[in-house]
Amino acid sequence: MTNATRPRSINCARCGAEKTVGRDGPIPKYCSAACRAKLSYERSRKGGRYAQALVAARQRNAERRAINARPCPYCSAPMTNPRRVQCGAESCRLRYAADRMRQWQRNYQAEHGAWYAGRNHREAQREYDRRRRLANPHWRQRYPAQAASIDARRRALLDQACTGEVFSPEEVHNRDDWTCGLCMLPVDPEIAWPDPMSPSVDHVIPLSRGGAHAMHNVQSAHLGCNSSKGDRDMLDMVITAGGQAAAR
Repeated sequence: MTNATRPRSINCARCGAEKTVGRDGPIPKYCSAACRAKLSYERSRKGGRYAQALVAARQRNAERRAINARPCPYCSAPMTNPRRVQCGAESCRLRYAADRMRQWQRNYQAEHGAWYAGRNHREAQREYDRRRRLANPHWRQRYPAQAASIDARRRALLDQACTGEVFSPEEVHNRDDWTCGLCMLPVDPEIAWPDPMSPSVDHVIPLSRGGAHAMHNVQSAHLGCNSSKGDRDMLDMVITAGGQAAAR
């Protein structure tokens, strides 16, 4: 078709809207793909093909469900979904959850020689944290050069902030009754570094902000709480926590 006989515009075969025809390519019949799809849908509904396809699909689903149907192990109700382990009723879901917990307890007893109890949660969590630390070592072990630089800076700050008062970390923990001054939870002296719950000494006013290295400016703290505090003082932490609470 030459440019002389090629139309400049066409009317949509469905809605009659005018559409400009480009210089190249086939001449369109519809103004958009949506009109073409809608016309195909309308024709299928008018000729009955859509209804026939729907009936056939429902028949195939019914046959497939009949083949896969099996009784619920708790109430014997038929289950058509092959991936279901119970029918979905409230009583069946609760019984299935109880069975799963019993099986988990049996596996725990076979592995540890005793039933799991709530008092074992802390020990289990510590073991999990230990495995994670072995798989992903502490940043001091991964970046020894950066750790040495940070330690040198801290030693310099300690020299500047030292008041001549000599004390040990045990004296700080005993004075504070082995209680974290940040979260107010007990500090366990048996937990070793780098466990987040291991004991550490926190400076109430950080050394980087001019705080003194003296007994009146130190407190007992968990290592994780101390690390989360960073170089902020208690007033900054209270303001930050209040802002986050207001944002919620």
